[in-house]
Amino acid sequence: MRGLIYRLFIGAGLVIALVTGVTAPVLAEKVLTRGNGGEPKTLDPHFTDGRTESNIFRDLFEGLVVYRPHGKIDPGIAESWDISEDNLIYTFHLRTNAKWSNGDLITADDFVYSLRRSIAPQPGKDIAFNMAVIRNAEAVMKGQKPATDLAVEAVDPHTLRITLRGPTPYFLELLSSDNDALPVHRSSVEKYGAHWAEPGKMVSDGPYSLAEWEPQKQVVLVRNTNYYGNETVKIDKVIYYPLTSANEELKLFKAGKLDMTFEVPQEQVKWISLSDPKEFWNKPYVATYYYAFNLTAEPFKGNLNLRKALTLAINREALVEKVTRAGELPGYSLVPPLIPGYKHQVLPFIDEAYDDRLEEARRLFAEAGYSPAQPLIFELLYNTSDNNRKIADAIIGMWKEAFGKALTVNPVNVERTEYLDRRTRHQFQVVRAAWIGEYGDPTAFLNLMLSHALPPRNDSGFKNAAYDDLLEKAGTTIDPAERSGLLQQAERLLLNEYAIIPIYHFAAKSMVSGKVKGLVFNIRDVHPSRFLDIIE
Repeated sequence: MRGLIYRLFIGAGLVIALVTGVTAPVLAEKVLTRGNGGEPKTLDPHFTDGRTESNIFRDLFEGLVVYRPHGKIDPGIAESWDISEDNLIYTFHLRTNAKWSNGDLITADDFVYSLRRSIAPQPGKDIAFNMAVIRNAEAVMKGQKPATDLAVEAVDPHTLRITLRGPTPYFLELLSSDNDALPVHRSSVEKYGAHWAEPGKMVSDGPYSLAEWEPQKQVVLVRNTNYYGNETVKIDKVIYYPLTSANEELKLFKAGKLDMTFEVPQEQVKWISLSDPKEFWNKPYVATYYYAFNLTAEPFKGNLNLRKALTLAINREALVEKVTRAGELPGYSLVPPLIPGYKHQVLPFIDEAYDDRLEEARRLFAEAGYSPAQPLIFELLYNTSDNNRKIADAIIGMWKEAFGKALTVNPVNVERTEYLDRRTRHQFQVVRAAWIGEYGDPTAFLNLMLSHALPPRNDSGFKNAAYDDLLEKAGTTIDPAERSGLLQQAERLLLNEYAIIPIYHFAAKSMVSGKVKGLVFNIRDVHPSRFLDIIE
């Protein structure tokens, strides 16, 4: 009887606790808020390779392999792989428990379908340039062969075989970084067409699913409970804010409404580095900020002296010390110095004093036919950003100091979507550009300038058969030293043609709340939410 009364008392206590809310503490939902630098163009991974979209794709999708925070390649949907002795055949063994967010099993056929889709030409789609390393991919891209000829084969439901056209030492890293290597859910794509990548329709295979997308406001991702590694994911919800103003980002961060910013205002970098050193994420990574000349039209087409004059007149050391001020390196090359196993190539005037450069720049400018009586007038196009504007203002000021009334530069500032469209159509004279290395190899940058590379690659419209030949030969060369030598020759040729103006090599400059844990340096500066945690 006494035991019965005791059990009744305990039961009543539990009921009271449930009613009054006096229960064991329930873990609060962990939400990560991230600034993302702008509005996504699309959430279809095969239709963009911009950083703004790629940040989100790394949460929504997972490929065969994964780039871990420490910079190593780990298994993704493929739990293991084999490489043939000639380094041409990669056989991937897929996880048998990998599922799409709707519960469908992921199979090798999903990757066959997705790679064919990403490589085949489609209206409004950029060429899957990096995937040209797969046998027959280039012919498929050009419409010379059907997508079914692509050397990608489902050996069985959980075994995928990919054959390359030549040895590609960075292939696994490429698969971990290029959006065209990500799988998409076939039945969703076929059912909804161009609208499949929208909330309520998208089926993805990454650690998160798409819950909301309010243009110009936010993109909300929630935990994908069907993800094979769900138990390792610590953050429940990720909200991306498409803020283009670094000042607005900083304001929200200080108010506790943003956990990670995309960047910080240039003019506040020095103060932030001193006042908030523990929350200031300031690391170098493989990326180059540059201006590209439009070589398809006057005044820069065929005018080497003019291009060289404008390149010489930029004081890169002053720019990184007084304008960007976040540890960036002055840029004298396309390939950043962080690329492993590659001898850094630079513009030939790097060791000249700036006054000597200016003298040479003025001489070449005059030889190109420009003077106060016949001034050069051109537009400089860049996408909306406080930092892009400050850099443009500084460089225009340097050009004005160098050439005076002989030069007028009109800055054109447009939103990102229009900016990308104008770049693609070569509707500019000089355009602001930047490239982040998708993998740790010089070709991640040098391939940008191949004659057949299209925007967002080769913005300049640079065409040089010798350059193409060097890269083609490097693509079939197995010996690492010989291959590196060919790539170095190619970059020297490019720099001597002054098709672009390298300005600086990036350093990340963003704010990260002290409650965000798991951020680790890697040369690509990528930090998927899957590997982060929030600890109050």
